[in-house]
Amino acid sequence: MLHLAGPVMGDADAYDRMLQAFVNWVRQKATTDELYAAIAALKTSVQSQQFAEYVEVLEYGRPVADETAAEIASQGHRDELDPAIPSLYCLATTFGQTLGKFRLVHDASKVVDRNTTRLHTVHFLPDPARPGEFMNPFMGGIEFADSKDHPQLQVADWAAGATRQWAQWMAGGGGDQFSRGLEPVVRPWLIDGIWPAPVEGSET
Repeated sequence: MLHLAGPVMGDADAYDRMLQAFVNWVRQKATTDELYAAIAALKTSVQSQQFAEYVEVLEYGRPVADETAAEIASQGHRDELDPAIPSLYCLATTFGQTLGKFRLVHDASKVVDRNTTRLHTVHFLPDPARPGEFMNPFMGGIEFADSKDHPQLQVADWAAGATRQWAQWMAGGGGDQFSRGLEPVVRPWLIDGIWPAPVEGSET
């Protein structure tokens, strides 16, 4: 709701500055004070008192933000916002429903490597979307390899590139006939697809 209504109920530039402040804060390029100054500026620009109260909820989170900033600085939250882990989890659990258990060959990734244990034990964690139930198990073992040595990874790189080319055409419009023609091929490959949106030169 905040993402959809923020640029409309408040000043669009103020909303974009708040997003950029959040990205910079996570990357330790902005202080918590700077983040909350951007939140306050957005709140000031909002004309609706009811929606201003929703923005105010972010201000109530300041004590948590102070704690989180310290944990980020100590690398306690190193990978939480990296899309590689939830994307890999969604892909593996979805394909696992059809394939059963499988062996996953992944190109070298420090993020995935750091979180392999978490992925293999995720079924012990409660599912926030299904109260009272646990997360679905990760269906495959993971090993890392160089794409030069594995034709499967070369095909995966091609598939990822084709999907990206089509998605960029869909998101931005225009493009050539080849990009548009990729849709019937790549759509069946997409699972819980989320495309990054640019915010002043960054991706969120």
